Amino acid sequence: MRADRLLSLALLLQARGAATARALADELGVSVRTVYRDLEALSAAGVPVVTEAGPGGGCRLMDGYRFPLRGLRPDEAEALLILGVPAVLRELGLAGALTAAHRQIRVTAGLTAGALVHLDMPRWFGGQEEVPCLPELARALRLGRKLAIGYSPPDREPRVVGYPRPGREPRVVGPLGLVNKAGTWYLVAHSGARAGAGAGAGAGAGDIRVFRAGRVSAARVLAEPAGRPDGFELAAFWARWSAEFEASRPRLEVRLAASPGAVAAFGEVFGPAAAPVLEAAGPPGQDGWRVVTLSFEHERAAVHRLAGFGDQVEILDPPSVRAELLATAREILDRYQSGG
Repeated sequence: MRADRLLSLALLLQARGAATARALADELGVSVRTVYRDLEALSAAGVPVVTEAGPGGGCRLMDGYRFPLRGLRPDEAEALLILGVPAVLRELGLAGALTAAHRQIRVTAGLTAGALVHLDMPRWFGGQEEVPCLPELARALRLGRKLAIGYSPPDREPRVVGYPRPGREPRVVGPLGLVNKAGTWYLVAHSGARAGAGAGAGAGAGDIRVFRAGRVSAARVLAEPAGRPDGFELAAFWARWSAEFEASRPRLEVRLAASPGAVAAFGEVFGPAAAPVLEAAGPPGQDGWRVVTLSFEHERAAVHRLAGFGDQVEILDPPSVRAELLATAREILDRYQSGG
């Protein structure tokens, strides 16, 4: 609809300042001639549009003018208001701005209902990670500036694809985005040089890395622009990186027989990973037991998770995990029989 396109054009001019007619046409998916006709329509409707020809010129709104939001349809306003102010935006320091924007939308659209959907993203019993530097990380992103960060992941943590190595000296990075994965924040950034070591690399230089934001111990926004790689899309990068991260984790497959009671507890013990495991398992035997294959990072992890099932599971393969679980059972018996 042309009304929707006119509204989009006005909001583009307000958000970006001066822009060429060609750039606006590409953004809206129309011809340059259509953009000029739409600019005339906005001007006729009372929107002060300024066009300047020649190098450095373009199309813009008159300085100081702010386009009102009265053009939003009720369903569009409801779509913006349905979530209220999610906790993740409060953590980013944007709660005040978003609350004010929602108030303006609600008044101009004539809506009275509050938030109808609440996002509670962390899993049950997962705890909330402290992220003291998150507002600074978000500020650097909004300003498009580089960051000097202190980052110290545990030395015992294994090295994985795309994961930064431990380091105590400040590292200069170019922030590209923030991702909240099940309540845990991650910073996606160009990994730069150590602070003071000539970190003047351009947007196309260096590797793109993922930093766990809770392990950023210090963050300082720098004056140097960060830049962005051509064609970079945060969601697409995260999907690729997540797949590589999952594939890089060590995997140990353990084949076992599980009783009906153990199978019933799989969802509580193993979470969402239990469903595909049970779908791939064979049918129950005459005694109701099922043979399933579970994946763990290493032998000790398998033993620790399976020991709680007691005699309701029997490890069939590999023999090393079966022997380790048997040794653990004997250690438990020794502990309690000795009275220690």
